[in-house]
This record gives sequence, C-alpha cells and structure tokens, in this order.
Amino acid sequence: MKQHVRNKAYLAGGIILSILGILWLIHALGIDVPEIIVSFPSLIMLIGLITLIQTKFKSEVAWVIFGFGVVLMLNKLFPNQNIWQIGLAGLLLILGLYYLFKYFTETKEVPDFSTEKENKKI
Repeated sequence: MKQHVRNKAYLAGGIILSILGILWLIHALGIDVPEIIVSFPSLIMLIGLITLIQTKFKSEVAWVIFGFGVVLMLNKLFPNQNIWQIGLAGLLLILGLYYLFKYFTETKEVPDFSTEKENKKI
C-alpha cells in the first residue's frame, strides 16, 4: 500500500501567498490596507520565508533573500536613514562571519588510504 506524504512547505507557502493575495486584492479594490503589507519588500521577505521553511531554515541563500527583504522593508519604513547601505553591509558582514565560523568549526573526516595499502601488502 502506498503512503502519501504531504509537503508542509506547500501548505505554509499556500497559506501565506493566499493571505497576501487577499490583502493585495482588498487594497486594489480601494479598501484601506497598509501599503507596507502589499509591497515589493514584503514579497521578497515572503519568498525568503517560504524557502526557509522548505529547507528547514538551513539554506544560506534563503537567509540572504529574507535579509534582503528585511533591508528593503526597513528602507521603506525609514526612508532617509541610510538603511540601504547599512543593511547590505550588515548582511554581507553576517554572511562572511557565518562562513568563517563554518570554516573553523566544521571538520570533515578524510579517508586514510595509507592503511589500506599496508593491509593489501600483508
């Protein structure tokens, strides 16, 4: 008997996109909805969030997309505060530190072929 498995990321993505679509439709009909909710930065954040959920928050690219959306959103909320440059510099700094931390803490076991050669000689 086949077992059907449902991907929870599709559920989360479908719910989030449906809610965003409803809000955008309400806004397009002239009903007052905060513009920040139905803006390009919120869409970028949403794409990053859906990707993060799909990868169980382990994808560096999804974190960069989500962080880029956050920087865009902050720039839109505080337009004259130079957040664009500060946010992107901070995002690059965090990503660089993450890779350095990963480099210095992650070790991989390399197979030792010298013992196999010695065992074959015996």
